[in-house]
Amino acid sequence: MAFGVSDFRDLVSLLQQHPEWREELRRLLLSDEILTLPELVRELAEGQRRTDEQLRQLAEQTTALAQQQAQLAARVDDIAQQLQRLVAQVRDLTQRLEQLTARVDDLTQRLEQLTARVDDLTQRLEQLTARVDSLAERVEQLTRQVQEIGQRLDQLAALVASLTESLQRIGDDVAKMKEFYLEQRYYTRSPAYFSKVIRRARTISYEELCRLLDDALDAGVLSVEERDDLIQTDVVVHGRLRVSGEEVHLVVEVSWGIGREDLQRAVNRAHTFAKLGWKTVPVLAGSWVSPEVREAARQEGAFVVLDGGVAINTYSPETA
Repeated sequence: MAFGVSDFRDLVSLLQQHPEWREELRRLLLSDEILTLPELVRELAEGQRRTDEQLRQLAEQTTALAQQQAQLAARVDDIAQQLQRLVAQVRDLTQRLEQLTARVDDLTQRLEQLTARVDDLTQRLEQLTARVDSLAERVEQLTRQVQEIGQRLDQLAALVASLTESLQRIGDDVAKMKEFYLEQRYYTRSPAYFSKVIRRARTISYEELCRLLDDALDAGVLSVEERDDLIQTDVVVHGRLRVSGEEVHLVVEVSWGIGREDLQRAVNRAHTFAKLGWKTVPVLAGSWVSPEVREAARQEGAFVVLDGGVAINTYSPETA
């Protein structure tokens, strides 16, 4: 190991601290090693030079380290600021995370409740679906039954329509038969029915009526239309009024139920028959009459004779 400057300085320092060592050192130095003293001095000088170079390099390195330290300090300051901002952000994120956690906990609880409700609804829906399926099956059965009933109703409706049409025809036939029967009764039994109105009653036959109307047509007294209308008169009766003894012809309209149309025909035909030089009286005959038609007949000067020979409305020449 080489003896360096620092060792020499340490030695000097030790000799100064221990004067008794100097004598021993002198005794040693004055030996053969003193011959090597110049070489030692050169080595020390070279060592000192190398030390100075190392110190210079160390100073340069120290300067570079100082610059790096300054840069590092600046970076540390910047990092510290960034760290402060990051701490603030972390604090804010922590707070927001706590709030979010609370919301998530609340949502989790609500989700659990909702899940329970959905499970319940699902179960109820399954039950309801089963009931609906059952109802759908019953509806299908009822639909088939209704269709069958509809078909039967259609058949029944067709049958009812046919029966209704048949009944209508029968009703019409019965009405015609009743009208014909009633007309025949008044035609064949006119003296009995009109005895309270006239005496010496005589029914003019259809043959005689046609002859009289044809003669009037040939004489130009009646038109063809008037002749054809008068020939439809139900009954024409000749006699003398019981009140005045005046010779008259009763122009009779027969109907099961006497209506305003019957009254109008009797009045119109009585006026037309008067063209033959007859004194005519309109008469309504039937089974029943309404109070309104009865009053209208009275105002028109017409007699109303109901089945049974009852005469309504008193005849007078002023109203005839």
